[in-house]
Formats: sequence, structure tokens, C-alpha cells
Amino acid sequence: MRLTGSAQFNGKIDIVNGKIEANLGVTADSVGFEDGTIKNLSATLRASKTVAPIASKKPWFTELRTAMEFNLTDIHYREYVVDSVQGSLSGLDDVLGLDRLSLRRNQNEMTVRGRYQLPADVGKAPLQTAELEIALNAPEAGDFWVSGSPNKVSGPSQMAAQIEWKQQTANGQVSISGSNLKMRDLVVRQLNTQCSISNSVIYFNDCSATLNDTDFFNATGSLNLRRPYHYNGKVSGRVANLSTLQPLLRASGNENELAGSFALDWEGNGNAQTFKNSGKLKFVLEKGRYGDLQSLRANIDASYSPDGLDVPIIFFATSNMDFQAIAQAKGETLEISKIQLDQGQTKFAAGYISIPFVWGNLGTSAAVVPSNGKVLATFQSENLDIKRFFEDVGIKPMASGMLNAKLDAKGTIADLNARLDVQMRDLRNEQWPDVEPATMDLSAQETHNRLAISGKLQQKRIQPLELSASLPFDIPKIVRARKLPDETPITAKARLPRSSVNFLRQFVPAVEQLDGEVGLDVDVNGTIGRPVLSGSGDIRVNVARFQDPTFPALQNLNTRLDFAGNTVTLERFGGELAGGPFTVSGRVTFPKLTQPTLDLQVKANSVLVARNDTLTARADADIRVTGPLMTATVSGNVAMTNSHFLKNIDLIPIGLPGRPAPEPPSTRPEISLPDPPFRDWKFDVTIKTKDPVLIRGNLATGAAVGDLKLTGTGLRPELQGVVRMENVEATLPFSRLQVSYGFLYFDPSDSMNPRIDLQGTSVIRDYTVRVSVYGTLLAPEAIFTSEPPLAQEEIISLIATGATRAELSGGNVLAGRAAMLLVQQLYRKIFKKGETTQSNTVFNRLDLDVGLVDPRTGKQEVSARFKINDQFVIVGDLGVGGDYRGMLKYLIRFR
Repeated sequence: MRLTGSAQFNGKIDIVNGKIEANLGVTADSVGFEDGTIKNLSATLRASKTVAPIASKKPWFTELRTAMEFNLTDIHYREYVVDSVQGSLSGLDDVLGLDRLSLRRNQNEMTVRGRYQLPADVGKAPLQTAELEIALNAPEAGDFWVSGSPNKVSGPSQMAAQIEWKQQTANGQVSISGSNLKMRDLVVRQLNTQCSISNSVIYFNDCSATLNDTDFFNATGSLNLRRPYHYNGKVSGRVANLSTLQPLLRASGNENELAGSFALDWEGNGNAQTFKNSGKLKFVLEKGRYGDLQSLRANIDASYSPDGLDVPIIFFATSNMDFQAIAQAKGETLEISKIQLDQGQTKFAAGYISIPFVWGNLGTSAAVVPSNGKVLATFQSENLDIKRFFEDVGIKPMASGMLNAKLDAKGTIADLNARLDVQMRDLRNEQWPDVEPATMDLSAQETHNRLAISGKLQQKRIQPLELSASLPFDIPKIVRARKLPDETPITAKARLPRSSVNFLRQFVPAVEQLDGEVGLDVDVNGTIGRPVLSGSGDIRVNVARFQDPTFPALQNLNTRLDFAGNTVTLERFGGELAGGPFTVSGRVTFPKLTQPTLDLQVKANSVLVARNDTLTARADADIRVTGPLMTATVSGNVAMTNSHFLKNIDLIPIGLPGRPAPEPPSTRPEISLPDPPFRDWKFDVTIKTKDPVLIRGNLATGAAVGDLKLTGTGLRPELQGVVRMENVEATLPFSRLQVSYGFLYFDPSDSMNPRIDLQGTSVIRDYTVRVSVYGTLLAPEAIFTSEPPLAQEEIISLIATGATRAELSGGNVLAGRAAMLLVQQLYRKIFKKGETTQSNTVFNRLDLDVGLVDPRTGKQEVSARFKINDQFVIVGDLGVGGDYRGMLKYLIRFR
């Protein structure tokens, strides 16, 4: 347990003439522990003990005196809160007393008192006499929860308990009551519990919860605390509208809708330890709903005794499906008869099952299912709609089609003769609705403790895939081990004759062209725990092209898998992605058939990993994937090379005057692999730029250099590192911004929201403007400064339009700026189409202002400025009266 905070200990221990006296104290502030805090803590302990001679036979507690007081304030634990806890303990010889324990929260108070007689022999502690008293008075129970807790129970409640343990016998009484208790939207009008304890028997005289005039739960009964824990009881419940209990589902995180009505009645007695019980149960559900399951109905009528179980009614129904059966356990047999499954008006399945089951052996060491017991079972299903069946039981269907199944079994558990035949027609996967339907035939036969399985999957565009397996199937041994033992020998085979890989286009519609072949011939021997593989599989893909031209084409993929022992070796695995070669080498081992372990290495040289109108990214890679399939580790290096980013970039989101700023992203970007097996994969991958990623566009040039580390898991990947901007120059509508310093800092705690640190400079007319961008990618902020100084609003206007707000007050100035921008865009589209922006073009050095007011004459004029270099500027002004003035300016900047 980890503690935080500060504490001070003080005290004194004296030993004089064989007598030990101790006075100890502790105070602490801001104590933190797992899921909780304590603001203040203080405690004192006074103790004395006269040490008896070694030869003395006096009990260890003789002449032991103790006194302890403690006080804790402002206690928080998870969502619970308590104002104070005060208490005192005292001890005299063999009597240890809890004199007072008081817990307070606002007007709520709970007090506890007790006594315990210390044992001379510590091993006999449970046999000692003890007394306990508890009293709770809570005018508002909800005060024990923090404000806003969705799980708090509000309303008045009381509790009183007096319990005595003497001569291994319990006596006492407990009462709990509450009214108008509320949890979320659930209101319990009245809660009562009255229990008495006499001679170690608990009598539940009244346990009831009343929700309203029609909904209630009642329970009465008794329980003997001594073995074999004899009990008797009666429970009844009625809920006319199950949505009343919806808040209980919400509190557990279950958001499914709940509706309908139910009635429950149970009465029984017996010995809990020995399963010698008798009772009756009746449960009825009408018009129920749970999540997507609607029109639910259920009816169970059962009785049981030490002699057997009798369930004459088992009925379950949804809106489109009915299931019914009769169950009876008597003597040494469990019989389930009249099994019937209907979908609408059509009977789809029927059957009968009889298995050995000795009801009287429950709770004993004798076998409940004897190996020599007789088995008789028959079950048949015809034309069962697979998709409809899954929908009727509230499970998302993964496949559709028609199912025929037949089961016949007879013999004994130790020597069972059984056969199961399954046929599925028009089989489709809901995730690939355009795939040609398939047919699957599967048969399994168990004879003389050996199971043989064979199956065939056929689909129009491939050769039949054949599977077969044979293994010992000793049912008693499997039941004892509760699994198929690892030492079970197995013989299995999978064979797919050489087929065209073009059938895969059905599963990936985005593939436009696919040419190649695939074949598989694998044998499995050995045991479940140590399989021995043999055979091979190969895939050859000459070319695979996607309908989306931005996806890289796969060419010359040549793969051969070699199966030997418990290992699958990648003898060959390589190809090209858009001209970039890659290879995969290594092996997959099977310590158990169900637990593959990976040891793979992926190498790539300038493979195309992304391509669209904006980004072209290639990478070199050297990646290792090692470990069990479900928890593999991915490590290695990735180096970006020959990559470029092409896009019109507005580093400052300002265009023409009046243009609104871009909307922030509607959703936060997240990268996660929540599904197995990738969910728990661990990553340790270094990502760097072998060559800078070039930024090229009609509005910006430059490069980006990265040094990142990918860590974390598939569920929560984490990025850490820096991306540095180099020589970035951005072209704004009437100015250019030279980024002298730009970084993105990635932090594992928020990988998709890196921190920004960017500084840039722009020279506009006679102004030098400096821009500093900081914050995060999702919440950036900017500071603008200028020389000579201007207000922030004026600087933004100057960067965006080349003029201050005062200069833009005339309509002609706005029109002139718009015309200049239009000419620039037409020039770039017609004469410089596809070329990146350059810093020395004529338009970047020429400024034309129409409608500015000449401060000498007070009249409008047309002004043109041409920048020769950073010091010399040619200026020409033409007034409305035809006056012309030309100047050559030399700029001197002070820093």
C-alpha cells in the first residue's frame, strides 16, 4: 500500500524494574492512499505491562493496560466522503474494549461499541466471547457520497444491531429501515429488515422492499449458522413494469433497455452444505424487453427434493422464436424431453436427451455423472434460418444461410457412439454481402472413445477446401480435467488444391485486378500440447491493383510456407509495393495448437506506404514481431524517405477580407486497435526521417525532420519525440512568412495533440512582423508583434491584406486588393501551374494599392511599390488629378 503526505511521530518508552510503560503519538496532514485521502490524522497510545518471570505461567495479557484515542477528519475514499471519525479503545488484562467509534457526515452519525475477551492461546481467538453494538441514524444517506455521484442512495435510513458471541453461540438482533430511498430514478418507498439471532439461528422475520402499490419484494426464513447450515425460506417478487429497475442496470454500466413484467415465487428448505434440499420455483415473464430482444416471454415451473428435480414447464419466447422443453432428474438419469424450437409457425428443431445424472450425489464426493451411465439422444433441425436465429436471441448475426443438423447418440459415457451431421447452404458472411454463397458440410463421429471430424467448404470460385481430424475423446477424462488434455494425440489435415487468388476480390471489392495462385497441403500430428506439422503452402500474386489509384500496387509477391514440427517457417515471402521491395522472414511456432508464437522480421526499402493528392510517403523499415499472438511485441526502426507533402497551406487562416476562419475539427483524432489480437500488442518502434519530408505547394515550401518513438499498446499507442520544420517559407495573400523556428513536440499522454512552438517573420512594406504560435495542435494560439509597433488587429489586417484597417476603410482599397489577389491566382494557374512557390517572383516583390489617401493632398491615389532587395524600394504614386511622383527609398532598420 502506497502512502503520501507528511507525518510526525513522538513518544517515550520506559522500562523500570520489569515494567514497560509507553506513551506514543502521531499526527499527519494530507495523507493519501490508494483511491483516497485523509486531511488530518492524530492518534495517541498509552500502554503498560509488567513483565512476568520466565517461569511464570500467567497469561500473556496479565497486568496489561492500554488506552488509545484517534481522530481523523475530511476522509475521501473513491466516491464516498466522511467528515470525521473519532474513537477510543481501552484494555484491562484480558478485556479489550472499543469504547467509542463515531463516524459523522453532516447530520448523519454511526456509532460502534464492542468488547472482546483476549485468548490465552492465540489459536483459539474465534472461540472467545465478543459483543458488538452498531447504531446508524442518517436523515440523508446521500450525504455519504460526493456531490454529483450517479450511484448515491439518498433518503433517510436507520440501522440498529446488537450481537453477542458467547460459548460459540450467537444471539442478538438486527434492524434496518428506510423510506423514499432514491438511486438515480429508482425509488424504494419502504425498506424494512428485521432479523433476530437465537442460539446461532438467524430468523429473517421481515425482509421487504416496496417500490410502489404493485411492485415489491418479500423474503422470510431462517438460517442456522452451524453446519450443515439448515435453512428454510420463502421469497416472492412482483414488478409490473421492469423499466422501474432500469437505474440498477445503468449503475452497473449496462445501457440496454428493460421492459415487461415478471412474477417470482420460491419456497424451500434443506441443508446448504449437503445439497439435501426441497423447494418449488415459479417464474413468469411477460411482454419483456432487453436491448434488441423484444416481446420476451418466459415460464418456468420447477420443484426439487432430495429424490430429484421436476421441471414440467420450460418455455422461452421472443417475437419470432419459441423454445420449450420438459426436464426431469430422477434416480440416475436426467431426461430432457419434448425439446422444440419454432420460428413463427414453422417447427425447425426437435429432440430428446437422456444422460446419466445422479441427483442424490450432488454435494458429495460420489460421481454425479457415472461413466457407466446410459446415454440416449436424438436431435434434428431442418432449414433453420441462421441469421434469423441469431437476431431472435439478441446476438448480432455473423452469417446468413440455412442450417440442417442431425444428432444421434447412444451407449454410455465411457463408451459413447454418437454422430453429428451439419449442412449449411447459401452460407454468406454479413461483412461481405457481395461474396458468392458457400456450402459447408461437417460431420463428427465418436466411437469407442475416438472422435473423427471431416468437413468440406465449397465456393464457386475456388477448389473445395477439405479438413479432417482424428483424436481420442475420453469424455470422463475430459470432464475431470475440465478441458481437452494437452497430451491428447491428434491427426489432422487441411488441403486446398491450387486455386486462383482472384476469388479474394469478393472479400475486398476495392481490388480492381488480382492475378495469382494459392495452394495449401498441411498435416498435423503429435499432441494438442506439442503438435507436429508437415506440408507446405504457397501464394503467388503477379499483380494486385486497387480501384483507388492512391493505393500502392502489389507486384511479384512470392510466398512459400513450410510446415515442420511445431513450426511454420516463411521460406519465401517478398514482393514490391509501388516499386519498393519488401521481405518478411521468420517463423511461427505452436507450443500448443491454440497458442501461436511469432518471430517475424519485416524489411522494406522505399516502399510506398501512403499516396494521395496531398501526401506521398515512402519508408525503409526493419521491424521485428515477437512473442505470443495475443501479446506480441513490435520493435525496430522506420525511416521516411523520398516523401513529400503537396498542399495549399494557410499557416494563418486568413484569406480575403470577410472570409470566416476555418471550423475546428468536429472530432478528436484517435488511433487505436481495440480488437484482439492487436489490442494487447506492445510497440517499441523508432520513426525517423532518412531524408527530410519535403513541403511543396503553391503557398509554402520547406521540409520537416522527425525523430519519434512509437510505444504503448495497440489499444493505446503512444508517440513521443519531435518534428522540426526546416526552411519553411509560407506565401500569404499579400505577404510572405519566413519560419525561422518551428517544432512539434509529441507527448505519450496525448499523442494526437502535439505541442506547437513556431516563430516566423514577415516584412510588409515598412513593417517587420513577427509571429509566435504556441499551444497544442487542437488549441493553437498566436501572438503578433511588429516594428514599428501596431495593435494585434492591425497586424493581422496587414498580414492578410497588406494594409491596415484604417487604410481598408475605403471601398476602392478593398477592390484593389481583391483584384491584385485575383491576378496573382490567375498567373499561378495559367503560367506557373504545378510549380512550387518561389520567393523572388515579380508578384512577391510588387505591391499595388488602389484608393489609398495621399496624406499630402488628402485625395485618393494609386500607389505601386517594387522591392529591389531588403534595402532599396522603388515607389510610384499616381493621383486622381494626374499628378505623378516617383521615389527610391533606402530602408534602415534598427534592432
